[in-house]
Amino acid sequence: MTQLDSDGFAALMESIPHAISVHDRERNLVFSNPACAALIGYDTDEFADLEHEKLFHPDDAELWGTMLARVLGPESTSATAHLRIRHREGHWIWVRVAASTFTAGTERLVALVLQDESDTIWGNPTAARQPIR
Repeated sequence: MTQLDSDGFAALMESIPHAISVHDRERNLVFSNPACAALIGYDTDEFADLEHEKLFHPDDAELWGTMLARVLGPESTSATAHLRIRHREGHWIWVRVAASTFTAGTERLVALVLQDESDTIWGNPTAARQPIR
């Protein structure tokens, strides 16, 4: 099997069409791909400068906190739920957020993969009422 070096891995992450971001334990952005910024209407530099916690809908703050506690806890390293994120133009988009942790060197990082599910959920709001998985 061919191994990816760091340049190959970076190229892979940049090219994936799903929004991906990586954060440290203090919730600072470590990495994001262009699809992440595009999902919410920002360019990559603007996205890096955002206070990411404030992008989530206030009604979803408790769910978001529960997800983070779960992935950073000792029992589970992943969680998935539907959350609302504010688009740059001001409207809310529903995203399926898959959060997981991994270790790089000695640091534990949180990876987020976001998939826009607005069309599905706005047409069927009960679809977003699923518990964290």
